[in-house]
Amino acid sequence: MLVTLFTLISCGAGSVAMRDVETVANISKFKDKAIENTEIAEKALSEYSVEFEIPNPLTDAGSMYRRIDPNHEDKIICRATLLDDVSSEADILCQCSRDSLSVEECESFTKNYRDEKIRDGMFRIRVSMESGFSPKSMDPKHWVIYIENSKGNVIEPNDIVTSPVTTLEDSIYSNYHRINLPRKLLKRSFELYFKQTTFFGEDLLSTNNPFIVLVFNREKRTLSRVAWKISPEPGKK
Repeated sequence: MLVTLFTLISCGAGSVAMRDVETVANISKFKDKAIENTEIAEKALSEYSVEFEIPNPLTDAGSMYRRIDPNHEDKIICRATLLDDVSSEADILCQCSRDSLSVEECESFTKNYRDEKIRDGMFRIRVSMESGFSPKSMDPKHWVIYIENSKGNVIEPNDIVTSPVTTLEDSIYSNYHRINLPRKLLKRSFELYFKQTTFFGEDLLSTNNPFIVLVFNREKRTLSRVAWKISPEPGKK
């Protein structure tokens, strides 16, 4: 369940407070849960995901990038999914179900997924973006992206793998023109790879690290802070 936060959350001894976080995904109850069917897999992926918006970095780049409909110039809608062992298995099962793969096809897909996406000693955060503006506006090079552990230490991604931009055409009503205007909704995702164990020997996904915060910065300004709660509160499961 996502919780919108505008206050500080105390996270126990040795940790700093979770500051200025927009939304928090509580994944603690899924850490040791088996992904037995598609229903559980879909719920797990939902719980492992946070949604947020960031300003479009190219809206002030000049008229050559402007769209007719201003309703889709100014923001990029984002969904970030933390992919550890549990949520990666959920991701595999959901994609097999979505594509109606046979048992043999799903086994082949699973092997390719693990070979291509899963790296020893690392976890991923997949950021999916939607924009009605320009493919160039969804290039991760526009932002400084990193995570913070519960001690406030900054960890940069070891690698960023970007997918191609896909296009979905639809229309949207313009109050100004009083007609439905066609638009192209652009989608792109990229995966941030992080070492699970830090230089100091800390396991970022263990209960000793109560939370992880994902931060988007641009031009020394923080655009978004979203988090995953890894360990339950004392006395709760």
